[in-house]
Amino acid sequence: MNAAELEFLWSQIPDAPAPGLLSAERLPTDDMWAAVDTDRHCHLLLRVPPGTQAPSTMTKGLQVRVGEHQVTGQPVSDYLDIFCLDAAAVTTFAAVAADIIHAAETLSGAERAVAVGDVLERWKWFWEVDSGRLTSNDALALFAELWFLVRWAGATPAHIDAWTGSEGSRHDFQWPNSSVEVKATARGGDAGSVHTIRSLDQLTAPETGNLFLFSLRVTRDRLANNTLPKLVDRVAADLADHPVARERFLQKVGKRGYSPAQRKVHETPYRIFEESLYQVADGFPCLTLNSFPEGLPGGVVKVSYNLDLAACGPWLISTNPSNWSPG
Repeated sequence: MNAAELEFLWSQIPDAPAPGLLSAERLPTDDMWAAVDTDRHCHLLLRVPPGTQAPSTMTKGLQVRVGEHQVTGQPVSDYLDIFCLDAAAVTTFAAVAADIIHAAETLSGAERAVAVGDVLERWKWFWEVDSGRLTSNDALALFAELWFLVRWAGATPAHIDAWTGSEGSRHDFQWPNSSVEVKATARGGDAGSVHTIRSLDQLTAPETGNLFLFSLRVTRDRLANNTLPKLVDRVAADLADHPVARERFLQKVGKRGYSPAQRKVHETPYRIFEESLYQVADGFPCLTLNSFPEGLPGGVVKVSYNLDLAACGPWLISTNPSNWSPG
């Protein structure tokens, strides 16, 4: 059962008959029920053996407990009860619940509680994400950064640490000997790559090492197989043996406004048209604070500009990740 089906099912379940009781509807998976209480809070019930301990969660608005319930046609039994106290988070809770069902449907006994704990741990960075703030342009920018991470840098714990684009840093990737600013465009045809440089800091040299500009040009193509959710899944899978780095990664994408609960919204398929790496060295066409030795003119508080990469050919380093390595 998917998230949309669960959300609809909860909306159709009759009100609970009295405080402390639940009105439940059996799910296709054995020993699992969707339920609501008298306040219309949504519950997911999984039958577990007596003595099962509920996994802990610090997620605001989400609670987990083990207690006795009796659902229609069943004896009183112990259930793992996962429920949402925030009506505004029901869509996210439905995605969490669908993930729990998938993870626990083939398990029994105490193994179910372990599986639930794993799912809740995965989702903790996304629970309060305001996914509405991730615009299509923001999603494309995140896609480009993850593309660079996967294809050019490699999704390793060290490179997850170097990815600072979610932390408000000057550049999107920062290593001791090199920093990379990532830009993306979805301009089609023969328009070429033109990127908006949003501040004088973006192409300012780092404190140490060299600065590079990575340009990704994509086109929307329904037959393509590259999407933002698939990149997020790919990085998370690559970090499966590094749980601490995986947590850092999920936290960073959550900070950007990405949530698996809204993955369908961000499943725009992209065909990669062009990827290029430039070194921002002497003579590279850009504006920085050094371009204004006497300071910005009075009344000018911010400068942004468009950079046409057609003028940047002399500084092109590579169009193939095998010819470059971070350092």
